Amino acid sequence: MPSGLRWKLYLAALGLQGSWNPQRMQNLGLLAIMVRWLEGRPRNTERDRLFCRRYYEFFNTNPYLANYLIGGLVRLEEESENEASVSPDLIRTVRDSLGRSLASIGDQLFWQGLRPTVVMATCLLGLYGRSWYVLAVFALFAAGQFMLRWRSLGRGYSLGLDVVDELADPRWHRAIAWTIRCGMVLTGAVAGCYFLLVTRLGGQGDGGLLLAGAAVGMGLPLICRRRPPGEILVLLGLVLAVVLAFALPAARS
Repeated sequence: MPSGLRWKLYLAALGLQGSWNPQRMQNLGLLAIMVRWLEGRPRNTERDRLFCRRYYEFFNTNPYLANYLIGGLVRLEEESENEASVSPDLIRTVRDSLGRSLASIGDQLFWQGLRPTVVMATCLLGLYGRSWYVLAVFALFAAGQFMLRWRSLGRGYSLGLDVVDELADPRWHRAIAWTIRCGMVLTGAVAGCYFLLVTRLGGQGDGGLLLAGAAVGMGLPLICRRRPPGEILVLLGLVLAVVLAFALPAARS
């Protein structure tokens, strides 16, 4: 992909959700991105009209991984100018099916895994007053996702239809599993640290409750994997709330 076009698409893709709407989700954002490619083509009123109508249809995917699809769509649009086998219907099918696949992977990886992990890590650091480390964690997450967006745009363009093989890589699912586990462990650690600070048990260097909370967090993936009934989880939560309601005032006194 030419460097100038890649930068235009990359910067435009950062605003994919800027015009999100409940009727057609991210369709206007995707159209604004693809128009950047259309601007460099010779003008053809009928072709341009059909092009805009095609990308005005319903579209929704995960914004962090959307550049895989955007790069692939640009590649298919270029091929459709020279190959009759790449029809608008094929491009529409790739857009919809690949968009759903990226939404599934991206939602699990970012919404359920990475973002909760980053939030819990910053909460843990914030409880111990490590403000600069909190900023460093956010900066690392921001830099990582910007690099992923840049790489995925070029990768999607180079692979074209073969980007499906990229998503079939089992490392995606391993990354999802590990980020979710890390988030649970950090959640347990934050709970132990908070309990330690609220009850003022032990000295500042006493990490017993923090480690105990982390151990509980390590056990959460095993509990969730067995999928206990929701009623049981609600009852356990009520019992824990009652115990804490009586334990915290007693510990303070």
